[in-house]
Amino acid sequence: MTRSILFHKQLEKVSPAVRQEMEWSCAIMDRIDSILKEKGMTQRDLAGIIGCNETQITRWTRGFPNYTLHSLAKLSDALGEPLITI
Repeated sequence: MTRSILFHKQLEKVSPAVRQEMEWSCAIMDRIDSILKEKGMTQRDLAGIIGCNETQITRWTRGFPNYTLHSLAKLSDALGEPLITI
């Protein structure tokens, strides 16, 4: 994901914990986008598999969503790929 200079300047102003949360969120968004591209899927396809509307997928793939473990598990299952490893 390409980030602007302004984003990085703002990121420097937040606490390390918030910075880490944002980095993880960006990494998850990038991973979802990569898997969709690799599989030739659209956000609409993913929404259909999960059983939600496309707006929810857009929220999960843009901005800084507050993912839950449940949403990450649903996304991983629908994509057939893990989004995170511990």
